[in-house]
Amino acid sequence: MSEKPNKKNAIGFPPPLLGETPLRLPVLGETADWIALEKPAGVGTRAYPWDDEPDMDAALNTQLQAGKPELLRRGATFFGSVYYLDPAISGVAVFAKNRDALADLRNRFGSGDCRFRFQFITAAQPGVEASLRADAPLMLHNVKPKMIPSTAKGKKAFTDFKRIAESPKGWALWEATVDFFRPHHVRAHAAVLEIPVMGDTVYGGPKAPAQRDLHPKKQRAGLNLPSFHGIALHLAEVQLIPGEAESTIFCEPSKHLRLLLGGWV
Repeated sequence: MSEKPNKKNAIGFPPPLLGETPLRLPVLGETADWIALEKPAGVGTRAYPWDDEPDMDAALNTQLQAGKPELLRRGATFFGSVYYLDPAISGVAVFAKNRDALADLRNRFGSGDCRFRFQFITAAQPGVEASLRADAPLMLHNVKPKMIPSTAKGKKAFTDFKRIAESPKGWALWEATVDFFRPHHVRAHAAVLEIPVMGDTVYGGPKAPAQRDLHPKKQRAGLNLPSFHGIALHLAEVQLIPGEAESTIFCEPSKHLRLLLGGWV
């Protein structure tokens, strides 16, 4: 089981590899075949037609080919993302360290042999059951960068949802568990069940509350600004081999997401 990451066990990405600012991404877990990093929102795991953001596959391999010592000593000959995690989502990102391992891990992922647990915030919905299952087949929209449900042309997709907590201010924390996921999978299924992710304008998610709503007793500048930018969706746990502690990887929510959760979870 992965331990809490520390600043020393991290990989650096100078600009412009992952944007205009330098990043050091904590290592969440590692074996001879793979490494797991804490992915921030704003970067993708790999290139995808919908995305303009930089991707971690390219950034890792650029540095490996340049002979970066902190990558060379990890015994990697190549880095490849095991699954696509879109730029809007933070959390666990797993990369194979050689092509044989990549083929094996992608096969496990594609066969539904892994487990993934996402956390997200949405508006509280009175009367909605605490446990839900979405099984709407999903397909790419023919114009927009999004997924839509379609029983006629969609591909199989399943998500189990569980409400974890509710805020007295009208917000709810949910978990979404899947064995396999497609681009925007959890976001689209959450919208189908009418619990869209906070900040997800593509799927009709609610706006984030203002900082004043979270801290009504404080008096300072900026309290009318949103408390959170982006979408409140995080990949919190990955089990590459379910039941095996050594291949279970955890990632704490980002600082901004923790601020939203503070005081009621």
